[in-house]
Amino acid sequence: MLGAVLLLVWWRHRTQAFARDLACSTMAAGLSSASYYFYRHAPPPYEQLAFAVGLCATILNLLFMSSGVMRLAGRRLHPVAALAMLAAMALVLILPSYANKLAYWPMVVLGVTCGLGALAAWWMRGASALERGVGPMLMVLGLNQLPLVYAGEEGLAANLFLSTALRTALVCVLLFAALARSAREARKLSARFALLTEHSQQGVVVTDGRRILHANPAALAIYGLAPALGAPERLAQLPESSFSAAALAGVHRQLQEGTLALANWEGRRKVADGQWRDLRFSAWRIDWEGESATQLLITDDTERIASARELQHQASHDELTGLPNRSVLMERLAQCCLADRSGAPHTLVVLNIDRFKLFNQSQGHLAGDRVLQAFAAKLRAALAPGAELMRLGGDEFAILEPGAAGAREMAQRLRAVCAQPLAVADGEFFIDASMGMAVYPLNAAEPDALLRAANAAMYQAKRTPGTALALAEQRFELMSSQALEQEQALRKGIRNQEIHLHFQPKVDATTGRLLAFEALARWHRPGIGDISPVEFIAIAEHTGLIAELGAMLLREACRQIALWRAAFGECVPVAVNVSPVQLLDPGFLQLVEQALAQHGVPARYLTLEITESAAVDNLDDTRLQLQQLRELGVQVAMDDFGTGFSSLSMLRNLPLHTLKIDRALIDPLPAADAVAVVRAICQLADALQLRVVAEGIETSAHALAARLAGCHELQGFHFARPMPPQEATQWLRLGLEGAPTPELAGVAGQD
Repeated sequence: MLGAVLLLVWWRHRTQAFARDLACSTMAAGLSSASYYFYRHAPPPYEQLAFAVGLCATILNLLFMSSGVMRLAGRRLHPVAALAMLAAMALVLILPSYANKLAYWPMVVLGVTCGLGALAAWWMRGASALERGVGPMLMVLGLNQLPLVYAGEEGLAANLFLSTALRTALVCVLLFAALARSAREARKLSARFALLTEHSQQGVVVTDGRRILHANPAALAIYGLAPALGAPERLAQLPESSFSAAALAGVHRQLQEGTLALANWEGRRKVADGQWRDLRFSAWRIDWEGESATQLLITDDTERIASARELQHQASHDELTGLPNRSVLMERLAQCCLADRSGAPHTLVVLNIDRFKLFNQSQGHLAGDRVLQAFAAKLRAALAPGAELMRLGGDEFAILEPGAAGAREMAQRLRAVCAQPLAVADGEFFIDASMGMAVYPLNAAEPDALLRAANAAMYQAKRTPGTALALAEQRFELMSSQALEQEQALRKGIRNQEIHLHFQPKVDATTGRLLAFEALARWHRPGIGDISPVEFIAIAEHTGLIAELGAMLLREACRQIALWRAAFGECVPVAVNVSPVQLLDPGFLQLVEQALAQHGVPARYLTLEITESAAVDNLDDTRLQLQQLRELGVQVAMDDFGTGFSSLSMLRNLPLHTLKIDRALIDPLPAADAVAVVRAICQLADALQLRVVAEGIETSAHALAARLAGCHELQGFHFARPMPPQEATQWLRLGLEGAPTPELAGVAGQD
């Protein structure tokens, strides 16, 4: 019975494991006494079974007593030590003869119990007064075996009586110790819970379904209540929109019934001070002061959700104007084109401010930002109901409007916005805009295709001066697509070295001997064929690839000159065309030096041809670059002379070596007026000590007239078309041998 009481204590307070072990020890001691009774009165062979049960009960009594006392003292009986004790006690209790067993058993119990009591007294010397009494009581319980040691069975009655009394007293002490320890554990857990919750940033509420049993300061603060007496009860009195007491009661019932282990939910709640908060709740079942309850964890996500909304707004809106950005436009287009299965029409306008980069350069970026803000405000005010305005980036906007019938009216409103001055802090400004309009599903049925159509129309509108609007057409998109395809192909062509040089000869106008070559770029695009230089040079200049392409061709020309010099020991000058972009590059001179040095080519073998328009547009910078090239030893020719706006002053100040008369002035030869113009140019060149090259010589009449007009060198299809390096090598061999050009044989010597 005493063991059962101790087990009940352990069952209710599982942390008191010593009560379980000592309960087992007490019940084993009772079983040992009962087995002795049956041993004395049971008929054979049952008395041997009773003897074996008594032996095992005695051993278990001592093992569980040792484990329980050690647990009470805060120690643990190691399994190896327990096995050693078991073996030792079994040997001591089994080996003696049958007649001496009754004397040995009490002595073993006495020794173990007294020794354990002495250890307990030492281990628990700093414990409470009640627990310190366990050690002496164990030693007294051990000494109670002396009547059996001295009197044998005659002392059994006294032994049993005293053992029962001592066990009862010991169990009472242990019961009080267990309850005291449980109370201390409860206070410790309560203090720990209070420490965790009182300073927690999350709200903690405990409820039994009808009342609020506990609410920490954070929970009160979340609901706008000040910590005060009765404040937890006020939580349940808040309106349903604030605390949702009815919903919490339903969750509490599910948790207590076991149908739900953990509940999670969230929502917006209006708290006591009138503010709305985004709250997240978690609830689970707990024991609270011996009763079943529900603990509620409340997290205030208001700031986190507000930050997430702000980040979402920043990701989907332009910071400067506050307008939705390109990602929002694509979402809206997807909704219009994909989600709307009815095919209802929508109108998309892409609008780009003309020359806005120039405005930023002249007025500053701050003024440019103000203009964009003012322009966005005017556009927003001009929109029809249901229309949306987005900023795609930079100076580009998009307008999406339901329907297509109002497209003309929208265009008129947009033109009116652009016609009005924009009033900003820096003054009033007028701007022009190019607009492209595309209609779904008329022009495109997919979001990307619709945007491409509007963009292509916008770029077409840019060809018209002033504010202009262009309606989407398939040919505009095809033009844009082809331009992009050509640009990408050119980039690959440069990277894969698909562009090579062909060489066209320049011959002496009098003797017909080879004087020089002009290196001309040729592109044989794989799978397409030959691409006109007019096309890919224009693309290179427009995309900025001209610098990379020009550098590659310059190095290729120097490489070919080096090959010819290695083959013949000599060479003629090779002219390479230079774009305005290259000429204005501060590093162009270093590029020329590196190309010459890389291939070991003397500077006299290289001639650079610049256009007349490049020299006129950037006269000062051009003069400086040409002077440095002349100091390097490189000759410079002015190409396409006669088509620009050259002045005598410019020709006199530029360090040129050669003038190349444009083919437009050569083609009319031998007309008298054309001859007069060419002769005047030659006379001017003679006065400035410049050589003259006539390009575009296609007939013998052209050649004769150009020579008679005073041209020094001739170049054109009449002598040779641009040819690959292998054919140019044959020309160079004949030229170095002094052989004249066959086409001039009938022209030489005629006046």
